[in-house]
Amino acid sequence: MLAAPRRALLALVLVVLTLVSGGCSKTASPERGSGLEPNLSATAPSGALQEVAPPGAVQQLNERLNERSPQVQVIAPADQALLPEGPWSLKLQVNDWPLMDAGSLGLGPHLVVQLDDQEPLRISSAEAAANVAMPALRPGSHRVTVYAARPWGEAVKAPGASAQIRLNRVARNAAELPASGSAQLIAASPDALQQIEPVLIDWLLLDAPLQNLRGDDARWRLRISVNGDSFLVDRQTPLWLKGFKRGSNAVQLELLDGRGDPLNPPFNSVVREVVVGTGNRPAWLRPNLTPAELALLAGEQPAPAPETPLPPVNTEPQALAPSAEAAPAEEPALEPIAAAEPPADQPAPQEPDAQQPADKDETDTQAVEDGEEAPLTEGAANEPPQPEEPALASAPPERVAPQSSLSGSARDQVNADGTLQQPPARSPLAGLREKLGG
Repeated sequence: MLAAPRRALLALVLVVLTLVSGGCSKTASPERGSGLEPNLSATAPSGALQEVAPPGAVQQLNERLNERSPQVQVIAPADQALLPEGPWSLKLQVNDWPLMDAGSLGLGPHLVVQLDDQEPLRISSAEAAANVAMPALRPGSHRVTVYAARPWGEAVKAPGASAQIRLNRVARNAAELPASGSAQLIAASPDALQQIEPVLIDWLLLDAPLQNLRGDDARWRLRISVNGDSFLVDRQTPLWLKGFKRGSNAVQLELLDGRGDPLNPPFNSVVREVVVGTGNRPAWLRPNLTPAELALLAGEQPAPAPETPLPPVNTEPQALAPSAEAAPAEEPALEPIAAAEPPADQPAPQEPDAQQPADKDETDTQAVEDGEEAPLTEGAANEPPQPEEPALASAPPERVAPQSSLSGSARDQVNADGTLQQPPARSPLAGLREKLGG
């Protein structure tokens, strides 16, 4: 009688033990989809890639910019607006984020406007943000993402630092956009700013579920591939990488779900090209910045106004003024030279005519009155010329009295303008006659 109850109790104990062991085994094994598989844990860059610390200048600027909390708003157009054909304007407003163009140092804090997958627009002034010229939209639906960015292109991931609107042209097409509230991947870097190592890899996640709050709440992973070498990350932390080859490099960012499958495809897979070694080294890649450079790139002081070159018109009067003043000073020196030349319309004086003795006597008499020696007689003119002595060659030139075949007083030998009439051309024997005394 007692054996039967004991056998029943033993059977009951065995059933309980079986149920308990089965339940524990079921609890220990994770359900598919509740978390990530072990092989999808975060990994480090592999192959030629190597993660390095941010440049010293970036760390300096981060200390200044981390104190700010940018708030970005899209004023117009409204979300889900239907836009007409042609170009349109985007009106933005940002608070607690100084928009700055630091000139030769590059961009300071700025805004990035991303229309679909087109090249991003970078806004570096409040005036430009108030009226951003946008290109015409093709028919269908579009998304415009705006976010605050640091000088090197890194997206600010604080709440309120980004905004997105959806626009339509002609008609709405829901298939062209990710579902509302679903995770979106916006690639912030690399882009045209990245041309020298180390290269920044940065992204912005919109509407992505929070994770890493507990050990088992992983809901997404980002797979980064550079020239075929891939690794996984599970945090929104920018990466600085080395190991890129010179020239063109392919960079792909893919957002994955908890099972390792693409999350919300095809919108969350982006390919970018990085061309290394083709540009100048930006200021934020330096080991450090001077206090003045740091203040400019952090937007703490305005950039100096560019120097405007003086117009060429202002320099011309200074160069021409000496020449204009010197012209009157040279005029008196030129007057005697011009006056010594006989007028073009006045006939040249003629030689005294030997056949007219009366005129010759009057001319000789007038010449004696004026202090001139009498001309040589006809017999003396036939005498052979004598060589001049060396002493005579060094003697100062004698004053030549004016000679003319015209009769009358000395006043008749003066031109109407007051200049003396030129004497006739002298014969080779004239000088010898004067020295011999006629």
